[in-house]
This record gives sequence, structure tokens and C-alpha cells, in this order.
Amino acid sequence: MAQEQAGEADGASEAIIVTGSRVVRNGADMPTPVTVVGADLIAQTGATQLSQVINDLPVVRTDTSSTTAFVGGGGNGPGNNLINLRGLGAVRTLVLVDGLRFPATTFTGLFNTDLIPSSLVSRLDIVTGGASAAYGSDAVAGVVNIILNNKLEGVRASAQYGVTDAGDGDEQKYSFGVGQKFLDGRLHIIAGLDYQDRKRTGNCYSRSWCAQEYGVMSNANSAQNGLPALIISPDVRWSQNTPAGLIVSSRLTNAFGGQQVSDDGTTLLPFTFGQLYAPNNNQMIGGSRRGINPASSAFDLQGPQKRLAALFRAEAELSDNLKAWVDSSYGQTDNQGTFAQLRSGNQNAAGTLRAGPLNTGAITLSVNNPFLPAQLRSQMQQIGLANVNIGKAGDGLLVPIVDYHVESYRVATGLKGDLGGWTWDASYVRGVSKLDNVARNIINQNNFSRAVQAVSGTGANAGRIVCAVNQSVTTDAACQPLNLFGVGTASDAALQYAFGTAVQRSRITLDDVSANVQGQPFDAWGGPVSVAAGAEYRTESIAADVDPVSAAGGFVQNYSALHGRSKVFEVYAEANVPLLSNVPLAETLEVNGAVRHAHYKFSSPEAPLAGGAVGPADSSFNAVTWKLGLVYKPVDWLRMRGTISRDFRAPNMNEQYILPNVQNSAILDPATNTSTQVATQSGGNPNLRPEISHTKTFGVTIQPAAIPNLQLSVDYYDIKVTGYIAAVGGPTLVTQCFQGAQDACAFVTRDANGVLTFIRNISANANELQVKGFDVELGYRKQIENIGTLDLRILGTAYTKLTYVNAGSPLDGKCQNGTVTQQAYPSMSCYQINTRATFTSGPLTLGMQSRYIPKGKFGTTYVGPQDDGYSPTLPNSINDNRVKAVTYVDVNASYRIIDNGPRMVEVFGAIKNAFNTNPPVAPANNIGTNANLYDVLGRTFRVGVRMAY
Repeated sequence: MAQEQAGEADGASEAIIVTGSRVVRNGADMPTPVTVVGADLIAQTGATQLSQVINDLPVVRTDTSSTTAFVGGGGNGPGNNLINLRGLGAVRTLVLVDGLRFPATTFTGLFNTDLIPSSLVSRLDIVTGGASAAYGSDAVAGVVNIILNNKLEGVRASAQYGVTDAGDGDEQKYSFGVGQKFLDGRLHIIAGLDYQDRKRTGNCYSRSWCAQEYGVMSNANSAQNGLPALIISPDVRWSQNTPAGLIVSSRLTNAFGGQQVSDDGTTLLPFTFGQLYAPNNNQMIGGSRRGINPASSAFDLQGPQKRLAALFRAEAELSDNLKAWVDSSYGQTDNQGTFAQLRSGNQNAAGTLRAGPLNTGAITLSVNNPFLPAQLRSQMQQIGLANVNIGKAGDGLLVPIVDYHVESYRVATGLKGDLGGWTWDASYVRGVSKLDNVARNIINQNNFSRAVQAVSGTGANAGRIVCAVNQSVTTDAACQPLNLFGVGTASDAALQYAFGTAVQRSRITLDDVSANVQGQPFDAWGGPVSVAAGAEYRTESIAADVDPVSAAGGFVQNYSALHGRSKVFEVYAEANVPLLSNVPLAETLEVNGAVRHAHYKFSSPEAPLAGGAVGPADSSFNAVTWKLGLVYKPVDWLRMRGTISRDFRAPNMNEQYILPNVQNSAILDPATNTSTQVATQSGGNPNLRPEISHTKTFGVTIQPAAIPNLQLSVDYYDIKVTGYIAAVGGPTLVTQCFQGAQDACAFVTRDANGVLTFIRNISANANELQVKGFDVELGYRKQIENIGTLDLRILGTAYTKLTYVNAGSPLDGKCQNGTVTQQAYPSMSCYQINTRATFTSGPLTLGMQSRYIPKGKFGTTYVGPQDDGYSPTLPNSINDNRVKAVTYVDVNASYRIIDNGPRMVEVFGAIKNAFNTNPPVAPANNIGTNANLYDVLGRTFRVGVRMAY
């Protein structure tokens, strides 16, 4: 891993085209910081996927799609590994392969890096700065360029096995790469293949730290009990449902106390509410173990995955000045995720049941329901209760299973050559991605509501238990009565009727034609001037169709359809001008400038329009981006650099055209200080405009002669994004409306009693984001005589500012280590430091990496006892607003059994999180920590063998 060494990857002084620039130059002279991750490091870690190595970098925030979410489609499925530089969102990081785009594997235009075979990867170039002038849209936070080993000769192969310390999540990976020259070296062919098979891990209760059930409880009775509005605590459980059924009728619970149904559905058992419990929240602290959080047991900490990635490339030298190339690739991933469904009844302060959306409101059943346990029916009859409300969740309502399948293939071809001292290249890329999302066991709202109303048949149906709609005459032959009392008591026929399968099938296409020319037309004061120019025409399309029930909003959670097309034409020019060279106080002084003009056109045959209508929409815009850079090297051991740039990100088709989708979200209502499930509509906005970003970077590199092989780099960055595209988020809209912002109130609906009933949450350009900080890298190599070589590298990233502005209200995301539900803006820890040491002695290599994440706040919008101005009476008060620091240590070792020229056989092993360090408490998404920042699997072992000849 090294910064600024891209030009040295294939030769110390070779002039090449380096990521971040289009002109021919030495990578060490780049004005923009470039971090390089070499193939050796990838191999040392024993990582089974490229994303695992990239996500360990301090500048990267993990952006792996959760295995716990419903996956609203569009490729945002479990196991889709996306790169998120600086935590600004993966949509602001551009991923390339050999400088060219791949077809997206998500509706948001992102590409899963794990579809590239690792056996053919030479290095990863990571540009941490705006690069839109060089590459176009999306390069706001930077660029990750996967460089293939197009010069590979011989065979490379490896096999490895891994498993967690808990004995789950075992995986196998096999990798193969081959390269060969033909026709006296005028034809070169390479091919590579990766295959990975990973099993699922256990759920939250398979890890002791997670089994403590840490959660964030909304304390609706703060004014009465004197405790803060939010409480982080262990033993946080659901209080309004159990898998077998929990009685939530106020009159029954008042008369007989808490009661739950036995697993066999025949009797009632005591249910103890926790020591901190409010009837208007589906949460409690402590209480009956039958109140165990089904959401935590319904999903795996890491889901299963099968992955296949293959690539073939051939390059032919047609003449001394002309080469032709073609490559084709195929990638496939199969992932699975699960989540929990619930039906529960929130009660208001008066103790009466509050109506809720169908999938979250309690289930009301008649005293005459033949499935009622006799004991329950007797109690109802004693107090004259005609109906009973029960809450169900988890296994009692089936656990939805989401299968996510992606296939992506790409064919690219091109020419490159020399002409009169100039180099040129032209290419065409055709790519297609197919995405299938299949979610089984989803509640069908109409069918479920019919199936639960079981009655004793009369007339032609006498002597049978039937649906109420079929009591005397069959009007719905498919309806089967559903027994909700107990676990596993419902008939298969009833389950098949009441639950269904949501499907979304999508096709994403890419056609990209580009041409570039580079040359050095004349000399300036300090040497030859390098220039580059080019043009690109790119079209992309998305066609996503859903099942009829989803299209009608009939499931409790539904996929959305999306159809759109984009056309882009871009031209650019870049120049690098050496002003001084090899003169006193100026070994090097050069300026670099680039400009790009882009014209975008979007269209959709069915887009969300004003007033809830759906119809055709189109838009177009022009965008101009530029970059100006300076490199100054006054003496041999000191180099300074800086850039300023104007970058942009075009709104993707998902943000513009995804059709409306209504899901239910947990919202803390500041008007009542209660948490409730509210129907929240998301969808596209065809009126979006591009984000505009202004970036400044200034850095210095020191290589002191007194300490050979030492290099220190420090870079300052300042990125300001205006017109930041984001859905503000339901909680933010509700809070802003409560505080009097009328523009927010236009998206919030309450009923006549002031109860939240609906939120419209769509993307908008009304936001601003700014991030500032420093990147530090220290590299040192020491040859220890007669012993070996020690390599040390330290990477660090610090944030001095991370501010998100919405509707004039600045929000700070800096030093936030927790994940605030539905937060619309990014957050990062104050800083992160990675240290890697590698010792090599003959055939033996030993390595160690540590990752330090300092303490931070749980939420920057919360106020805890550690913060100024804390009072438990504040609506944003919390009992503990700090997350502890943590250090992870990884170790690895390898030994070459055979090392004879091109022949090599090596055995290796690696331990990730060697000390089995538990994550700190930072509850989110029904587990006790922030899984995007901390390791949730624990110690993991990997062993394997690799060979080459």
C-alpha cells in the first residue's frame, strides 16, 4: 500500500497514464493524491474479495448492503459490495477497470467490485479528490481504478478456506489466472477466474456481545420518570408481540395482566413487561424472554453468498504502431437475506389501541374465532369483550427470505497506436447486467386480512373452519383460514394464501464509445508540455418490472418499477506544463489543468409526477467541470502539490424515475415523544439537477536524505457539495415540521387527532454538504542485515468538518460513530489510523495490521450527560452519547515451499481480528453496534495455498 506510487508500479521511471489524469506522466508527479494497493497486499491479507481490502483503508467507509433490509430492489441487495470514499456515499465514488466503465449492478449506477477476478488484478489506484474533469460524473469524492495485469505470463492459482471463531460463515475460494504470448509475442492472451462459496453465519444471538440485546429505547414517559428521551440499554425487547402471539387488548391486559400464547397455541402464559415500558412503544427493557426481539433473530450477521467472476483479454500487435484488443467478462453473485415481519398494537396515553398500518397494527380477532384458545375465549366472555387484539412477529408470521441474483457481462474492444509522436486510443464497451430480486413469505395485505378472520362455517360450509367471507357461501375459493395462535400451527394452504412472493426483474445496459489522444507538442521552460484530449458518448438504460401485487402496493413491502434511459456526450482537454526544472529552489515546478463539457439527456416513459400521477418525463442539462493543479519541488527531499476543481454528479435514474413505494418506518414523533410506525412514501423526482462540488487539496511529501527509504505525506482536503441530492428522511421532516418549517409540513400528514399517518419522502437538491480534513501516510523500509526486510506503512484520515445543511439547518456528522435511523447525511469517526508492518526473510513473510477507531458520539444530534447543555427533559436527550474506541489487529504469515524462478508454491494463513475484539455498544438496525464501522463477525481464520509457474 503506497501513496503517489502509481507510476512506479510498472517501472520506477516509466511514463504512463496515471489514474486521476489523462496526460502521459510519471505517477510520482501527480498533483492529486493517489493511494496504491498492490497485488502483494491483496494476497497477504488472504482476503476473498477486493472490497475487503479496500474497506480496510481509513479513507473508505464500508458500504456493503445490509442483509437485514427488505432490499427495495435496484441492486441494493445483500452482499453487494460498493466503495464509499470519505463516507460521502457510494454514488459519489467512480469505479473504473483499466480506466473504463463497467455496466452498473445497481439502479444507482454503481458497480460491484467483486465481479472482477482477483487473480488478474495488478493494483488498485485510489484517487481521493475530485476527478470529474478527467472522468466525468460521479467522481466527486474520488476514483477507484482497478488495474489489470495485462502483462501476465504463466499460471497463477490459489485455493483457500476460512471460518469464524464461532464456527460459522465458512467459505471456500478458488482463483486461477493464466497469460501466454503467441505469434512471436505479437499476440498476448490472459484469462482469469474466481469462485467463492460462503455459508451463512449465525444470527445476533450467536455472538455474546449481540445477545445482550443492546438497543435504543424511546422513553415516552420521560416527563414522569425523569429519565432522558432516549435510553441505550441491554435487554431491549419488543413489548407488543411475540412469535406465538401476545394479547395487547387494553381491557384484557388490565383485567388479567400480560398474557402470551403458548407455542402450541392452546393455552395462555404469563407475560412480564419490562421495568421500563410504555404502552405506546413496541419496546421495553427487561421482561419476559418471550419478548425476545424477533428482528435480531430473523437475520444472519452475514448472509450466504456464491460468486463467480471470469475475464478474458486478447491484445494483438497489428503493426509497430497499431494494437487491437478485446476483452470479455462475466460475473455472477447469489446472495440471500432475511428480515422480520411484525403486527403489533401501539396504545395511546388513554390505554386504548391506536390504529396502525395493516402490517404493523395489531390483529383484531372475534371471540367466535374457532382458533382462540379456550382459556382466552373464557376470559373475553367474562368481561363481555367481543374482539381481542394480538401482536405477532418473527417465526409466527414467517420469516421473509430475499434471494438476490446478479449476472453481469461485458464485451469491450479497441485500438491504440502511435502516430507522429502522438498516442491515441479508441474503444467501445457493451455491457448488460441482469438483477433478480425475489422476496418470499411477504404478507399479502388483502389475503392476510381475509385469512385471519376465521369462523365456523354454516350452510354448505357447516362443520368446517372457513374464512369469514366464505361462512355460508364460498365467495373466495382460494381463501384458507389462518391460525395465528402458536408457532407452526397454521396450515400450509393458509400460509400460501396469506403470504406471497414479491418479484423484481431488471435489466441494465451500457454502451460507451470513447476516443483519446495524448502527445507532447512542444517544450516549455521546464520540459515537454503534455496534452490530452478526447470525447465520449455513453448511453445507459434501466428496465425494471415487478409482480402485479407489488405494482398495486398489495404486499406490506413492495418492489417498485423503474424505466429510464440516459444519453451523455462529453469532450475534454488536459495539459501539463513544466514551468521550471533543475534550477535552484525549483527542481520541479509544473501546472496541470483540465476542462470537460458534458451534455446529459434523461427520459422515462413512466415517471412519478406531481399529485401522485405517473407519466412520461424527460430532462437535459449541460455541465462544465475543470481542475487546476500545481506541483512544486524546491529541493530533492520536499515536494508540494495542490489542486482546485469543480466537479459534478448527475442524478441517477433511480433518484429520478423510481415509481412511488410505500413502506412503514419507525418514527419518533416530537409532538408526543412517542415512536410509532408511519407509512412513508419514497420515489423518484424527475426535476432533480446535478450536484456541484468544489474541491481543494493541498499536500506535502517529505523524503529526507538522512533517513533513506522514509516517505511522509500529508494532504489537506476540502469538498463542498451544493445541490446535494438526498431524501431528507422521515424523522427529519417530522422534526422540522414540528419546529415550524412549513416546507417540511407539506410532506407530513396527520389525522384529525394529530396522529402521524403519512410521510412523503423523496429526493431533492435542497441540501449542502461540506467535508474537510487531512490524510496522512508514512512509509518506511529497513533492510536488516543478514535477517530480512521490514516494511512499515501508516495510513490515517482525520475529519475537521463534516457538515450537512438542509433547509438552513446545519447538522454535524463529524465524530459520530453510531448510526442514527434514517439519517439523510453521512457521518464518520473523528479519525482512523491503520498501521501495517511486514517482515520478509527468505521464504518467510510475516504481517500485522492494526486499525484504530477512536471514541466518538453515538449521535451528533443527541445530547448526553457528557455533552454541554444536557438535560433529561430535552426531546433529544440520551443517557449515553459516547461510543468507545476500539483497535482491531490482523495477522498473516506465508512460507514459500518452492521458490525457483517462475515456479512458486506458497502456503499462507491469516487471522482477522486476531484478539476477537468485540464491537463497542452503538445500537443500530436491531443489533448492538454500527455494522458499517465495526467488525460483527469476530475472529476469522483463513488458510490456503497459492502457486505460480
